[in-house]
Amino acid sequence: MACGITTALTVAACGAIDGPLVPTAATCLADLRPGALSTLFDREPGQIIAADYQRAVALPDGRTLWLFQDATIRLPPAPPTTTTTMPVDDGPPEPPPPTDRVLHNIGMVQTGTCFEVLRSGTAADPRPWLFPAETIQYGHWFWPLDATMGSDGKLYVFVAEMVEQGPLYLSATVPLGTRVVGVDLATMSVDFVGHPPNDGTSLYGFSITNDSRWTYLYGQCHRQFGWDPGPFGIPAHDLTCAADVPVARVPRGHLFDPPAYWDGHRWQPDPSRAVAVMPTQGRGVNPSQVRWDDGEFVAVTKVDDWFGSTIYLDRASAAQGPWTNYARLPAAPKCAAAVCNTYFASWVPWNDGHDYLVGLSHNRWDGRLSAVNRPTFMTAPKPGTHALALRCELITC
Repeated sequence: MACGITTALTVAACGAIDGPLVPTAATCLADLRPGALSTLFDREPGQIIAADYQRAVALPDGRTLWLFQDATIRLPPAPPTTTTTMPVDDGPPEPPPPTDRVLHNIGMVQTGTCFEVLRSGTAADPRPWLFPAETIQYGHWFWPLDATMGSDGKLYVFVAEMVEQGPLYLSATVPLGTRVVGVDLATMSVDFVGHPPNDGTSLYGFSITNDSRWTYLYGQCHRQFGWDPGPFGIPAHDLTCAADVPVARVPRGHLFDPPAYWDGHRWQPDPSRAVAVMPTQGRGVNPSQVRWDDGEFVAVTKVDDWFGSTIYLDRASAAQGPWTNYARLPAAPKCAAAVCNTYFASWVPWNDGHDYLVGLSHNRWDGRLSAVNRPTFMTAPKPGTHALALRCELITC
């Protein structure tokens, strides 16, 4: 059977299932308000000490699946060695064993206020949750995108397949295309892998949302490392595409049907005619995340990614826009801006009172492992929920 995926049946036949799911002990928070959520990784759930690109997907049974990329896990101490012979001086000593490891993707299941990490491998040799057998650390890996329920009752996670072409990790990084995995909700284990109908480098599935009739898959070229010089002269985003957010749609949950693409005038089948639907003026990078809520679409975007300082909140009556910016939030780094940065804002699938909840990723410019590399969470106003005077105290007007 050929693996040019067009149906759920062919997906199941394409790609081996690899890596057993490793259960971990649950980490529980006192509540789910922004302050408590921001301390989640302080507790090192499943020995995870850092992670970014937080995405949270509501499951039909009330749980939430969280997806993270480049999570750092603490390794157990190496067992002591014993010897009964005299040591031999045969050169410099061996370097100490590593104390941590980067897993290019993990999952986390939230039940109430408790969180359990999803990964594969063993305690001594932990591996990513998705595609562990195909992963070559820092060379060929898989970053999770968004996820949604299929019409067959299975959860589908869209994944960016990445490869490093430079001399160092994240020096010349290229997405090869899009993969998809199916997850059994009863066990949270992957039971098949395959390709979506459009598995190209536009990465449709970077953000996914559903209204009553359609599933919408938003794209992003996600070329962030080794491209055009950023404000500090470091090759960063590919500015020929980083602002562009195209959108495709399929009937709700029919994720392996041929998509239709918005071409600026209508939905049609040719992906080459897809146009950017999010505003691009003054936005060099648009890693937008879209959700359908209360009869309209809302988008959260940390504009200009690491180099920006503002989170934009936009609204539209249609998935393709036009979009209206209704609020802006400051994106505050955890330390001086010369040392720390912020990037990738995303929705949390429940509200804090009348306000939305939004997550934000953090890191250091030098990439050194630290407590900085943990997401924080904040409230974001729903459209029309705050009078102008109050909004100007909370946000940038």
